[in-house]
Amino acid sequence: MTIAYTTSCSTDRLSDIRSFIQDQLAQVELSDLEKSQVVLAVDEACANAIIHGNQCDSSRDLHLAIDIDPQRINIEISDIGSFRPNETNWRSRSINDLIRQRSKGGLGQRLMHSIMDKVAYYSRGQMNICALSKQLK
Repeated sequence: MTIAYTTSCSTDRLSDIRSFIQDQLAQVELSDLEKSQVVLAVDEACANAIIHGNQCDSSRDLHLAIDIDPQRINIEISDIGSFRPNETNWRSRSINDLIRQRSKGGLGQRLMHSIMDKVAYYSRGQMNICALSKQLK
């Protein structure tokens, strides 16, 4: 069953988004650490959409859809913003390198990819989608 959540593109809403994801993960068979990591990955994806894609324009909506089945967690974050990650900026560098070099940008993307089993970006009509997926044990 997919559960949807819509909020405005405001960083003030990130706390509510984290709470929503935590509530949905309450009964999932993951350790508390893994649940916190999934919340972190979703928070980063939403922050990117809000800040970089929509310039914190609270008149725009950010949509989340979470689907949990016995094998997998699938989360889609969608918006009409303009954020497109530059994969060459972070993909080839380790998290430690990004931190050590104090690289501007890329650390959150690297974290998302290290936490989730799959991170994909695509468009559906005018909507930009960030799809996150994690296999359950």
